[in-house]
Amino acid sequence: MNTSDITATVTGEETMITYSRDHERPSRGEIARLAHYYYELYGRRDGHDVDDWLAAERELTHHYQ
Repeated sequence: MNTSDITATVTGEETMITYSRDHERPSRGEIARLAHYYYELYGRRDGHDVDDWLAAERELTHHYQ
């Protein structure tokens, strides 16, 4: 399993494909789940919450385009 597979699982990408057609942007919940995944992935680094949030938002926004 690679990072993109894990990301798909954490973000629910399979279900997002079904439901994202009606949305232009990712929800706060989707961003929060992916940001938390990044927090765990990178060793639970404190002080990087904004970086993790912005990275998750970028990735999911790219997914929605």
